[in-house]
Amino acid sequence: MLTNRGVDIPYQQLPYKDHFSLFPLNAFKNELTNQPHRHDHFQVIWFTKAKGRHMVDFVWYEVEDNMLFLLRPGQVHQLDCEREGHFLCFTEQFYFTNKHDRETLYDFTNLFDNWQGYGPIGVREETTVAFHQLIALMNLEMSGAAFSSSIIKHYLNAFLLLAEREKKRNATENMMPLNYDGRVLQLRRLLEQHYKKEHQVAFYANAFALTPKRLNEITKENTSRTVTELLHDRIILEAKRNLAFSHKSVKEICYELGFEDPAYFSRFFKNNTGISPQDFRDMMFK
Repeated sequence: MLTNRGVDIPYQQLPYKDHFSLFPLNAFKNELTNQPHRHDHFQVIWFTKAKGRHMVDFVWYEVEDNMLFLLRPGQVHQLDCEREGHFLCFTEQFYFTNKHDRETLYDFTNLFDNWQGYGPIGVREETTVAFHQLIALMNLEMSGAAFSSSIIKHYLNAFLLLAEREKKRNATENMMPLNYDGRVLQLRRLLEQHYKKEHQVAFYANAFALTPKRLNEITKENTSRTVTELLHDRIILEAKRNLAFSHKSVKEICYELGFEDPAYFSRFFKNNTGISPQDFRDMMFK
């Protein structure tokens, strides 16, 4: 059962140092720690020891030792487990301070992409050794008087590259392809920026100077879904977040997501989920 009904999905504020934060899983707690909440930054949660479960966007995952969760800004999650490990939190602004950084540093946004479906990453023992060393180096740098964001970024860079390697290994073991057209990643960013207002494929196709048919072919080849299906997935996710974690009426959610007719929005939601918006909200709190 979910909690926090009747209030907008809260953003948990974490202690930052220059848009970066690193601390043990149990070192920072407030009233939101074990409640559904979200963050306005990227987050790596590394469970070194854990027993229980972790909810990410309405799906509960059993947690295990040496398991990694990667969260994008805005994803709703809830911890319900005994845990040891580390939080790594940072903003895109921290990692890409300038154009030179974008040209020389690893583009971590690919790592946090979840077109192929969200899931935790199991980490091999040899990688955990490197993770521990990098965490120690980051802590050492942060505790020093001459704290350098550039040094932290390079340690973080190495951590994320290792995480990507583990993600690829997990995908290979599960026979899931990870390499796809870079335009799909660009499309994801466009959808994230405009999904509340732009519901036509032509808008997104124009951004790539492509026809809607060709963009659909690209996304279908790489994700097995059309642009419309990807767009609808994002709209439905946000609708679910608001239905479960806010006091907004179905009508208010409808307008916020770019629909003019609440009745049409309700049909849209039911066609995509098999249940009406109100029934979904009621189901969350039985």
